[in-house]
Amino acid sequence: MHCLLKHWALVYTGAAVMCNRDSPCHRDPKCPPEAFDILTCISSYQHAIMRLTNLGIDLVYNPGVMVSYSGRLVRHGIHVNEGDRIVWAWFMRDSVHNYACTPRPDYARYNPADLDACILAKYNQADFMAYGTL
Repeated sequence: MHCLLKHWALVYTGAAVMCNRDSPCHRDPKCPPEAFDILTCISSYQHAIMRLTNLGIDLVYNPGVMVSYSGRLVRHGIHVNEGDRIVWAWFMRDSVHNYACTPRPDYARYNPADLDACILAKYNQADFMAYGTL
């Protein structure tokens, strides 16, 4: 396995493609808490909402949006009213790290500039939800 790892160009150990599926709020217990999943959404739908319930955040999750969070720590779910939806998800699994004898990732670190950007993003999300435009 170690000789094959040099050909794997990503830090993520797994990928999934989900089509036309609402996802009730859940956590991903097989993901390490330090790892951030990345979800990219494409297709021809409108008015999707991603709920990050234990953070108290509802995101407008329209086509082209990319979201990253800890799937194990953040309770998340998606609701789409109508249309086709495809989500490409990248994630990590401890079982793959254990099998390949590779270390787990470290926790993400933030600086004050990141927190300022987060506050601005929350304001823009609220503005979009209220007025339908940024």
